[in-house]
Amino acid sequence: MTRRTTPLLLLASLVIGHWSFGAEGDAPFPPAVVDQPLRFGSFSLYTENDKYFAGTDQNYTNGLKLSALSTDLRSFTDDSVPAPIRGLSRLLGNLVPPDKPYKLGLSLGQNIYTPEDTLTTAYIPTARPYSAWLYLGVAFQIYHPPADIDGIARLDVFEITAGIVGPSALGREVQNGVHEFIEVDRANGWDNQIHDEPGLNFVYERKYRLSTREARTGWGADFIPHAGLSLGNVFTYANAGFEVRAGYCLPADFGSNLIRPSGDSNGQHRQPFNVFLFAATDGRAVARDITLDGNTFRDSPSIDKKPLVADLYAGLGFGTMHWQLTYAQAYRTIEFEGQDSRSVFGSLSLSFFY
Repeated sequence: MTRRTTPLLLLASLVIGHWSFGAEGDAPFPPAVVDQPLRFGSFSLYTENDKYFAGTDQNYTNGLKLSALSTDLRSFTDDSVPAPIRGLSRLLGNLVPPDKPYKLGLSLGQNIYTPEDTLTTAYIPTARPYSAWLYLGVAFQIYHPPADIDGIARLDVFEITAGIVGPSALGREVQNGVHEFIEVDRANGWDNQIHDEPGLNFVYERKYRLSTREARTGWGADFIPHAGLSLGNVFTYANAGFEVRAGYCLPADFGSNLIRPSGDSNGQHRQPFNVFLFAATDGRAVARDITLDGNTFRDSPSIDKKPLVADLYAGLGFGTMHWQLTYAQAYRTIEFEGQDSRSVFGSLSLSFFY
């Protein structure tokens, strides 16, 4: 098998069931061993809500994402995979420099957005529209290990997210179902949400990791800058930011991200215990946000957006060889004209490593 025949072969094998679990080191990265079965390196669950230590129920009110990220794909066998899938995978394989580890990620998620007043059934033209975004994501990651112990690691992420906004994204059902379960007021204005529209986004992001010498085996710190671009009818923006973290036996990944495209990484050179503090920011120059701009080809609820938006967040992470838990409190700057205050929400993630 060549390195170029792998990424879509992995996706095909998920469908036909030829996969197993496993783990791998991340620093130093081992050479590929060919003709091994597909192995997933990690599974992660993210949940974000403005009730977490904020007590609000407005704007970006809930996010949920489940993701899986493979180990090094250079070792995956392509036996019994249909020829059309092999041909498509060669196109993606051309993105990979020789001898670089690369991985595939799969994700399923939903984001829900509501106005500040969720008790009224009336349409409020000066408030954020009701909307939800339900999506599947396929990510292709290329890892550039540091040249030496003092070197800089790099991760290039290509991701496609496809899904739907509008009633078919099930925002009403999920939000009010949870509200009924926890016995709080329903959101009554979902009849005023934006209309159904298929969504497609193409995302690229590059991340670097600069670390102190003992960051993986003792007390140390990381600096993780990133920059990227999203193009599509749901979200179009350019973004850049960074994370700083410090603690004991830091994971060999690329940071503790909020729910967003290209946010997953699963460096698995892990110690029996790690603990760290982190603080991060991500700024975006936004050309399109369908949850504010409304539908692309038909009239719908909408509101004038702000062209520059930033997330600021900080938190705590700790874990072991086989799991990682992080919590962050996030602040999002004003997103649209007339918004009274910035959004505040909590972000909790739990990852399992095999």
